[in-house]
Amino acid sequence: MDKYSFGGEWYMPESKIPYSMLRYITAGKAIFIIDGKEITVEKNQVVYIPRGCELSCHALGSTFSFMSIRFNTSVYYDGGDFLKDYYEMPDVLEDRGEKEYFEKIYDAIHLEGAERMFLVRGYLELLIGKIIERVGKDNAHLKREVWRKENSLNSGTERMDERIRSVVDFMVLHPTETYTTARLCEMAGLGETRFRKLFKEQTGKSPGEYLRDMRMTVAGRRLLLSAESVSDIAYSVGYEDVNFFIRVFKKYFGVTPNQYRKVSKE
Repeated sequence: MDKYSFGGEWYMPESKIPYSMLRYITAGKAIFIIDGKEITVEKNQVVYIPRGCELSCHALGSTFSFMSIRFNTSVYYDGGDFLKDYYEMPDVLEDRGEKEYFEKIYDAIHLEGAERMFLVRGYLELLIGKIIERVGKDNAHLKREVWRKENSLNSGTERMDERIRSVVDFMVLHPTETYTTARLCEMAGLGETRFRKLFKEQTGKSPGEYLRDMRMTVAGRRLLLSAESVSDIAYSVGYEDVNFFIRVFKKYFGVTPNQYRKVSKE
C-alpha cells in the first residue's frame, strides 16, 4: 500500500493489472477506464480494480491524490473476478467509514514488528467485509452459491479433510521443499489414487497446481513488499532456475517479475 499525489497532467497508459486494487480518492477527480468501461472518480470515493483487468487513468483538474492497496486473494477461478462475481464488489462507492481502514492499513504496513502481517491482513479483510456488507447480498444464499461451484474454487480449509490439511499446512510452511507424489501420499497416509482424488476435491487443484499457486502468491508479495532481487525471491520459493521461475511467473500473472514490481510503483 502507498499514497500518491499527482498534478493535472497525470496519465497512466493502459496496462494489464496483475493484482487486485482498492483505491481511496483523497483529492481531485479523474477518469478510470477499466476493461473499456469509463468511470469518473472523485474525492471520498472507494474504487475497486480487479486483478487481470486492463486499466488506464488520467486526472481531471489540477491535483489528484489517492491511497492504493494492492493485494491478491487466496481463491481464484477461471473466467471472472472472485470478489466481483461472487460478492458483488462495486466499481465505485461513496465513503461511509472505509477511509479509516485505509489509514489503519497504511500505518500497519510501515510497522517493523511481527504483528505487521496480521494487522495488515486483518484490516484489509475488515475493509472488504464492510464494503460487501453494504452491498447487501443475502449471505445464506451466497454461501450455497459458492459451495455449488466448489469444483472450480479453492475450497476453504474449514471443511478440509485432516489428512489433506496436514499436507497443505506443511506445503505452506515449507515452500522451498522438493515434493514428490510418493512423499505427499506418505504424509497424508493415503494411496496415490485416493490422495490425488481427495486433494483435488478439497482444494480444487492438483498438488502441483496448488504448490505453484502458493509459490507465485508468496513471490508476488515479496516483490511488492521488499527490495529483494528476482533471483533471491525465486530461490526463496523453491526455484533453482531463475529463468524458469520468470517464465512460470509471467504465465501466472501475465507480466515478468520486474514488470510486476514496476507496475506496482506506477
